[in-house]
Formats: sequence, structure tokens, C-alpha cells
Amino acid sequence: MAKDADELSKAKEKSVKELRVLNQAMNQTLLFARLDGNGNIIELGEKFSRLFRIRKYGDYSKFSDLLSVKEEERKHIEQLLEENYRKEWQGEVKATTQEGKRIWLEMSLIPFSSAIDDWEILVIASDITTRKEAQLEIEDLRQKRFQEKIDQQKLISSKIIENQENEQNRIAKDIHDGIGQMLTGLNFHLESIDVNQTEKAANKIENLKQLTGNIIKGVRTATFNLMPPELSDYGIVPALTKLTQELSRLTGKKIILYDKTGFNQRLDSLAEINIYRITQEAINNAIKYADSSHIIVSVSHSDTILSITIDDNGKGFDRTKDQSGKDSGGMGMTFMKERIKYIQGRLFVTSEINKGTKVTLNIPLPN
Repeated sequence: MAKDADELSKAKEKSVKELRVLNQAMNQTLLFARLDGNGNIIELGEKFSRLFRIRKYGDYSKFSDLLSVKEEERKHIEQLLEENYRKEWQGEVKATTQEGKRIWLEMSLIPFSSAIDDWEILVIASDITTRKEAQLEIEDLRQKRFQEKIDQQKLISSKIIENQENEQNRIAKDIHDGIGQMLTGLNFHLESIDVNQTEKAANKIENLKQLTGNIIKGVRTATFNLMPPELSDYGIVPALTKLTQELSRLTGKKIILYDKTGFNQRLDSLAEINIYRITQEAINNAIKYADSSHIIVSVSHSDTILSITIDDNGKGFDRTKDQSGKDSGGMGMTFMKERIKYIQGRLFVTSEINKGTKVTLNIPLPN
């Protein structure tokens, strides 16, 4: 019996030593604590004490009071302990030290029964503050980039709406100043005709014929500028071909389109209308403000890029003095830049005094 007792004592001593080694290892590598069923601290590991700079955990009876100085965080911790009193739980917990330092813990709650109806909770945690802060910073940057994209999209949309309003105002002005005045003149001539004066009436009728022809020409120009049916029916190249032919006929200027690579691919409707409007604006600027007699529109493409060039022989301008992005053509560069940005393309403008202007559109093609 003495021999058995001696061996049992040695085994017990060995177990105590192993337990001490295990406890020391846990204290050095993990944040460890023992709590009673009410969340009060029974035992606190050294690493926990060092992290929260606690000299003696006896100063804190509640585990939640030790972890945080913020009431909402303490309530969250107390709720976790209450809800997981007799079941395991694992997750992330936010804590705030007495100095106001924010700490993130990856925590496991392990309930166990130390005696009959006497339950305790083992807390094993690790400090993940560095990883969590990096994660939150990435999320914050992602959110900021997303918001920047939303703001940029709103700006582009507002610019497009503004340009549409300006375009409508310009068409209304063309109708009022051109067609409106001709109709007023037509009405004046009709009212001044005296059927009893045959010779004068005949001369006025001849003038009326010419004026009526000009009105028809103006109406056709205005309606064509609104939306060509070729664009929705056949695509960008047929629409630009019709545009150059009509503008050449209506203005008397030599406007020619060359489809160098036989582009016949259909694009998204918004892409097609924006390409059309940019090209239309560049041609109109060359007609109205550059005093061009010859305008060449060239279309070419590769597997990834559609390129359209509008080249005129007009008076040109000094690009070094045009830093505002605006020109004498009303919307001008601002109009074209906003539209090309909307379809994720690029716009290049080169010009020299008395040597003409060249506008190039590069638009990415869908795969």
C-alpha cells in the first residue's frame, strides 16, 4: 500500500508539473481567462494582463469591464457570455483599453462544469488587431473608390443631360433664327401680294418659291440633326455616311467619308449615338467656325479599337491658348469630351493656325 501510495504521489506530482507547463505555455502564447457563470473573472492569464496593462485582475470583477471602457462594447460582451453560458462560441470581439486603444480579439468561449451545477467559461483569444485594421482599411478604400465611381457617374450623367439641353437649345435657336425668320418673311410677302398688279405679283411669287425652298432645306437640316433613322437601323458607318452626304449637299462643302477597313459591327445603342454626336459636332464646328471647304471623315478599326478621324482644311487654332477645353463652337470640346468619357473612349485634337484641325476618336470594341 505504501508503495502504491508512493507511485500515486509521483504520478500526481508529474501531472501537476505537466499542468503547470501547459498553463505557462497558454499564458505565453494565448490570451487566457477563466470566468464563472456570471462573467466574473476567476483567473486571468499573463498575456491578457500585459495586453490590457492590468497589474492585478482583482481590480476588475467583471470580464466585460476589463475588456472595454465603452458601454456598448461591454453590453455586447455580457450578452455573448449570457447567451453562450453552456455552449461553445467563436467569433470576433471589439475591445477598448483604458488608454482608448482599439483592440480586436478572435475569441473562443468554452463552457465546462467544474462541479455539480457549477459551470465555468474558459476564454481563449488571440490578438488580431493588425489584421483587422488592415482589413477595415481595405474596406474603407473600397467604399471610397465605389463612392468616387458613383460621384463620377453622377457628374457624367449631369453633363450629358446638360449637353442635351444645350443641344436642344441650339436646335431651337437654329429654328427660330433660320426657319422662323424665313416663315415670317414668307408671311410678309404673301400679305403684300396685290393680285391686281400682275407684274409685281409675279416677281413676288418667284421670290416666294425661292424662300419656300430655303425653308424646306432648313426644316430638313433641323430634322436630320435630331436623329437619323440610319443609325438605329443600320449602325454607325451608314449613319455617318448619310450625315456627310446630307451636310455636303446642304452646305455646298466637300465632305467625304472613307471606311478604310469595312467596319460593319453593331455597337451598344448608347455608344453609337455618342460616337455619332461627337462626329457630328466635330463636322459642324469645321463647317461653322473653321471656314473649311474640305472635310474628310475616316473610319478604321482593329480587333480592339474603332478609330474615327475628322480632318478639315480650315483656319485652325492655337491649342496652347485653348486650355479651357472650350472654343467658339458653343459646347465644342466640352461636349465631345464628356460624351467620349461616357463610352470609355479617348479623344485627340491637333490643330495649327491656317493648317486645319484633326479630331480623332478611339473607342474600345467589345470582345
